Amino acid sequence: MNIDVRPLIGPTEAEAATRLLAEVWGTPYESSPIPGDVVRSISAWGGCLLGAFDGEDLIGVVVGIAAAPHSDTLASLITGVAPRAAGAGVGRLLKSAQREWAAERGVAGIEWTYDPLVRRNAHFNLDLLGADVVKYEVEHYPPIPDGINAGDPTDRLLVRVDVRSAAPRDPADDLAARLGAVVVLDEGDDGRPRLHDRPEDAAWLVGTPSDVETLRREDRDASLAWRQAAREVFRAGADRVVAGFTRSGAYLLTKGPTS
Repeated sequence: MNIDVRPLIGPTEAEAATRLLAEVWGTPYESSPIPGDVVRSISAWGGCLLGAFDGEDLIGVVVGIAAAPHSDTLASLITGVAPRAAGAGVGRLLKSAQREWAAERGVAGIEWTYDPLVRRNAHFNLDLLGADVVKYEVEHYPPIPDGINAGDPTDRLLVRVDVRSAAPRDPADDLAARLGAVVVLDEGDDGRPRLHDRPEDAAWLVGTPSDVETLRREDRDASLAWRQAAREVFRAGADRVVAGFTRSGAYLLTKGPTS
């Protein structure tokens, strides 16, 4: 692929962005995560609307808006990549272009949310982009009845990237070993969550399901059990810092900064 990332301009490209987002989230055009008129308005009034193209084919979109007046933060609403372009690095190119867009406009930080149970998103956000976790949010959105969320509770991690200094980080395996981190949540042989003791004086490893999206389709009770278990642990560790994410799919929670 010869991928070019550029601003999307005009109603035709706004409609194309909406269609792509509907495709990614598995909804009809009319139920796309962001309607075409809203996409167009974001672009027309100075928001961040960037598209990734393979030739003339739109294969990815990232959308962001300014926070409160005079804020130094860009809220990244959504990033979507067409399934046909999966694994081609399109998401990283879009987020890099968004960061450049923000830097040119004096923005200090970009914030967004993601589902903490989706391993690939945790790796992408925390390791590849170098985002920092701000907090765990319970039911951040109303129920989302699309092909990805399937109406599950919408707990999210709010993360922030420093536009000037964020950098990729290594997976947290070595740090977890040095700290003697203990597993407080992991995946059983049946795919369901297993909760363990949470020693106050130790770093915690908070596991995730190997494929929560398949669980939502095939074993809804298990996916809901994972949401409840993760919620319980993150709320219990609200005074802790998310110091990284391991190769095996676990968050490392520590009592304070590790460097």
